[in-house]
Amino acid sequence: MILIEKILFLKRISIFQSLSSQELRMIAEVLSDEEFAAGEVLFNEGEPGECMYLLVEGKISIYTGVPPKTKNLAVFEPGDFFGEMGLYDDKPRAASAMARENSRVLVLHKTDFCDLIAEYPPVALGIMKELNQRLRATNLKLTSFEGKFIDKATQLYTRDYFNDCLATEFLKAKKDALPLSFLVIRVVLGPMREPDPPAAFLIDQLLCDIGRILTLHQRPTDLVARFAQDKVAVLLAEASRTGAESFLRRVKRDIDKHQIIFTETRHLEIQIQFMIFNFPEDTQEREAMLSLLEKC
Repeated sequence: MILIEKILFLKRISIFQSLSSQELRMIAEVLSDEEFAAGEVLFNEGEPGECMYLLVEGKISIYTGVPPKTKNLAVFEPGDFFGEMGLYDDKPRAASAMARENSRVLVLHKTDFCDLIAEYPPVALGIMKELNQRLRATNLKLTSFEGKFIDKATQLYTRDYFNDCLATEFLKAKKDALPLSFLVIRVVLGPMREPDPPAAFLIDQLLCDIGRILTLHQRPTDLVARFAQDKVAVLLAEASRTGAESFLRRVKRDIDKHQIIFTETRHLEIQIQFMIFNFPEDTQEREAMLSLLEKC
């Protein structure tokens, strides 16, 4: 962007709207212009923060945790800013940022910021007011996270959260040419005898037990979620079909043992079905993969 374009853009940003054209010009002169491809990470949680970003084009997702186990905190669009805490302290980043689509940002570095606020205190005041509001909103999102993304019956992640993680992992897999595998486990109950509990309760209990077994074997980058009423899905990051088959062999031994115990104590028939799907072998598109997981 040329200087005049930067000045006009800054006028749209809430924290700079009270500044004069001359003050905006001083800020615009120290801003650098950077571009990020879809799926590219701008910064990671835990890294030193030394700059603030102003989003010109595209969308940026802010999240905590290690993919696919992430908490999406916000999605920023053109005209928004983020990363401002990097200007105020020397603490590491509290969250990560990734481009959801091809994006363009203006970057204000900490050294330049310190020089600016020494001469223009209103800049710092404006950012602090906006930061206060942003912190309140973030705290609300973190508080409501478990209620929205944890299935109460099984204590596994929900399908909605699984879908959000899948979008992130597909972007990463395509960008880095990495495989991505999925294990689906479906429970089918045979005829029940009175006074057995209702089918829904039994399925909840069995899926909860299967989920515990899966989490004992999963890696930190894998994710187990309740995908449907009778189905659990496991997202295996950077795993080939061979790797997924190896994972299945390990968990199936424990699940088979639990199935025998469950069958004997409940006096009913149980079938547990296992299916593996892989990107890019079975499909190269996220929606098509979701369709496969839905139909199996």
